[in-house]
Amino acid sequence: MSALPFANNPFLYINGLEISNNATTPNTKLDIAAGQCRDSTDVYQISTSSALTINAATNGLNGLDTGSLAASTVYAVHLVADPVDGNTTGAMISTSYTAPVLPFGYSAFRLIGYIVTDSSVHFLPGYWVGNNNARMFMYDAPQATAITAGADTSYTAITLTALVPTKDNTPVWIYSDLTPGAAGRALYLQPTGATGAAVIITGQVSTVHVTANSLVLAKLSSSVPKISYKVSNGGDAAAIKVAGYQFYI
Repeated sequence: MSALPFANNPFLYINGLEISNNATTPNTKLDIAAGQCRDSTDVYQISTSSALTINAATNGLNGLDTGSLAASTVYAVHLVADPVDGNTTGAMISTSYTAPVLPFGYSAFRLIGYIVTDSSVHFLPGYWVGNNNARMFMYDAPQATAITAGADTSYTAITLTALVPTKDNTPVWIYSDLTPGAAGRALYLQPTGATGAAVIITGQVSTVHVTANSLVLAKLSSSVPKISYKVSNGGDAAAIKVAGYQFYI
């Protein structure tokens, strides 16, 4: 069977099931490596001894759960199983992290990661690493936010909805590019709503770019993942991109 009651493994463990962009059809297909995990209720063990491919151009098992693929959207990737009749284990993507629309007969599932579409409704390429519950995703190239030449001198929130999961306290890898108007000016980053700077990046020479990769927690503000930034002076300019994120499943 594809899903069996099992009580001797660690709580909500997961092994294998690494995600990757499909080599042949990367815009709409996603590959899932063989592996096993406990389901979302920690009752059943779900396993697949062979790799799976999700085709987001179709609906149902090994596809998108419902509707059509949308632009600039973070999708949850779920492993799904039938613990009653033992139908073949499969995978799906869904906009729901907790309640995907399951095929008939399937009642067990487990979130195993995320995939993001761009404005052209193509999967963005990247790299998933890690094992067990703690994993990381890095974009093939850092993705721009709305802040491309930011000059705000008080903390200003940056919405990350289209690039990171909508989960509170998500560690996000931020690629920043500061062009200081004068030596000693700085870029400050923080989780939105924090009281102090989590990251300070200081320019040493006027108008010379300073780039950095920094880990900043994205906080949910009005149910939207955000970080905040500011610069020392309105004559400075900052570009903020998302390089990737860590996630726990």
